[in-house]
This record gives sequence, structure tokens and C-alpha cells, in this order.
Amino acid sequence: MPECWNQRYSLTSELPCVSYGLQNYTHLFPNTGSGLDLACGLGQNAIFLTNHGLTMHGWDYSTAGLKQMLHHCGMQKVEVNQRCIDLTDTPWPNQMFDLICVTAFLSRTLCPQIISHLNPGGMLVYQTFNQVTHIAGEALSKPRRPAFLLARGELLELFNELEPLVYLDEQELAHLDHPLAGKALLIARKPLTV
Repeated sequence: MPECWNQRYSLTSELPCVSYGLQNYTHLFPNTGSGLDLACGLGQNAIFLTNHGLTMHGWDYSTAGLKQMLHHCGMQKVEVNQRCIDLTDTPWPNQMFDLICVTAFLSRTLCPQIISHLNPGGMLVYQTFNQVTHIAGEALSKPRRPAFLLARGELLELFNELEPLVYLDEQELAHLDHPLAGKALLIARKPLTV
């Protein structure tokens, strides 16, 4: 699997757009502390959050993606702590974060670890694909395997230990050009006490 992402990222040079959830709800996020961009890809979200004031970590298992991210960090004169790691097979580093963001990635088995690596009061920003595959008769560009697609309300269930602040699940969205077309977004906070 890393080989297909390495091939894809080796052909990509332009930095993708920052996720909708990060761009539109920045006022909810801390501007100090540490953050993690999980499955960071080319690092656009980690770079954005570094510019917001967080000390960011970017974890991914694509060496080509991390190399591209290093290039983009250099161009923007920011630093993101990178780690090449397959989190589905490797124990997580013993680190805690004030914010964790995940975009366009879904591994349900990692959800408990995401929660456990958030500091009390820490924020989760999770945006990925739901089960909508067509809007207005046009196919959306997204994974086709059900394992990578969220059911209605599933993010709320997966992170039911967190306090939801924003939840959008565009199952009925009729506009292809909306940034959340065919996606779900959860922004949630870990309680200060359990």
C-alpha cells in the first residue's frame, strides 16, 4: 500500500487546499501547544496549523509524501516534525496533543488511540468521505470501498467520548462544488475530566 501512495505523491508537486474544517473553524482551535496531522500526505493542514501557532507533527507512511511536505515547509519557512510510520501496524509514539486533525483517511481501529493521545481539553478535527458517491447524477472522486466510507452519523459514534462542537454530514448536499460534497466533518473536544 505505501508504494501506491509513494507513486501518487511523487507525481504531485502542488500543495492541495487546506481542509474545510480547518479553514472555516480556526476560531475554535488553540493557537499554542502541539498538534498532529495524522496521515498528513503533503502536509497542507500541518503547515496551516503551524502558521496558526501550533507546534505540528505530521505522520504518514509515504516517504514520497513526507519528502514533498519537507519541500513545501521549506518554501513557506515553517517546520513540521515528520515521522514515517504505518500506524495500523506500529505502536503509537508516546506523545500527547492539543489538536489532532485527520483528513481523507479512515481507519476505524485507530479511533481509540486518537482519543487517548488527545490532552484533556484537546481538539479533534476529522474530515473524510461519507457514503454519497453521486451528486446530481455525477460521480464523486473518492474511494469506492465501503471500508473507507462513513455511514450516516458514524463519526459521532466513533468519537462518542468527545464533546461535539461542529458536525456536518453532507449526505443530501446537492452541489458538487461545495468543499464538503460527499464528506463528513466532526470537530470535537476531549473533556477536561473523565
